[in-house]
Amino acid sequence: MTRTHLFSQLTLTVVTLLGLIVTSPPLIKPLAVSPVFAQTQNTSKTEADRLLQQGTQQLQRGQIREAIESWQTSLSIYQEISDEQGVANSMVSLGIAYDNLSQYEKAIEFYQQALSIYQDIGDRQGVAGSFVSLANSYDALSQHQKAINFYQQALSIFQEIDYKLGEANCFLNLGLSYINLSHYDKAIKFIQQALPIFQEIGDNRGQANSINNLGIIHQHLSQHDKAIDFFQQSLPIYQEIGDKRGIARSLNNLGLGYSNLSQYQKSIDFYQQSLTLYQQIGNRQGLAGVLVNLGVVYSHLSQYDKSIDFYQHSLSIFQEIGDIKGLANSLMGLGIIYAKTSEYEKAIEFYQQSSTIFQEIGDRRGEAQTLGNLGMAYTQINQYEKAVEFNQESLSIFQEIGDKFGEFKSLYGLGLTYRAMGQEQKARELFEQAEAIKQEIGID
Repeated sequence: MTRTHLFSQLTLTVVTLLGLIVTSPPLIKPLAVSPVFAQTQNTSKTEADRLLQQGTQQLQRGQIREAIESWQTSLSIYQEISDEQGVANSMVSLGIAYDNLSQYEKAIEFYQQALSIYQDIGDRQGVAGSFVSLANSYDALSQHQKAINFYQQALSIFQEIDYKLGEANCFLNLGLSYINLSHYDKAIKFIQQALPIFQEIGDNRGQANSINNLGIIHQHLSQHDKAIDFFQQSLPIYQEIGDKRGIARSLNNLGLGYSNLSQYQKSIDFYQQSLTLYQQIGNRQGLAGVLVNLGVVYSHLSQYDKSIDFYQHSLSIFQEIGDIKGLANSLMGLGIIYAKTSEYEKAIEFYQQSSTIFQEIGDRRGEAQTLGNLGMAYTQINQYEKAVEFNQESLSIFQEIGDKFGEFKSLYGLGLTYRAMGQEQKARELFEQAEAIKQEIGID
């Protein structure tokens, strides 16, 4: 029987604009304090501001743990000198770091504390930024409707205070939430609302991010040529503004586009360019993501030993930087390779490790994908009761989180299991349901 691997997870870079909006502290009438104390306080604030900026630069290089250290120190200093604005900004920054480590509940705690402070000091932009950050975390937890509600609250504030950049970012992030819900028409609508605002305010990075995300939508719709066109449009904009991370992302996504067209050598060339750039800028997280994608390409070429090497390399980096979600994706990828080589027991071990991590971090989509892969592995070794159980669990989660594309794949996988069991009528019913969803969401 032909082996079918439903959830070969590619690292498709979705540009999520995080809610780190650092505002200038409000002007406060100075108190009559001693010159020595005032000088000490000013020195401390300067150091805290420096650490806040240092952490941002470290995060951009993928040095997440170092960024956390910088921001924890800035937080302590701001608390000592009673700088509420600085405290809130540091808390938002720490939340973003924990988001990057897939510790979403911890991130949410920091965002909620920051939100309370911004509300107390009357910083409307800070409040809106906290809503954006909370939305990002809930999106990662597959609580997309909750995320959309937070984005909508942020959008209302940004429009109220006429902050165009915040408004455009909300439209862009709303588009990403609807991508996660497989509502691609809505996603396009929101991203197309973001694009002219970025153009109006001269934000080239925002324009490139919008164009890149339009490419991602067409990738989901299996319109790979169109997706490549968008990725190629975003690339020169990133190059023009010298955004090396943006360039690396576009190169990575071009690699994915050509991989989906089975043009594997072209795909490898783009991945290698992206890999080199991530190495140059010291972004370990981006580097590991490209290694995962190279592992996928070499598996398509049936070069399984090489594929395993890339996955193992990515695994060690994700472990080193503490990226739990990346770790789970690499483990799932290794499971897929061993399933392709008919080493199903080994595949099941990796899927189970991956599933456990996704459950621990609350990533419902990742959990559903891994359960679907477990279902297919048990189908291959004729353990049909277990296969049906895992496929049903996968289907239930995708339905629960509103992921239509995942629901389509789960129904199809369940159909394959029933076909293997000789229950052709049941299989056909499931294939028909899968086909109806495919038509509904407009994928080719």
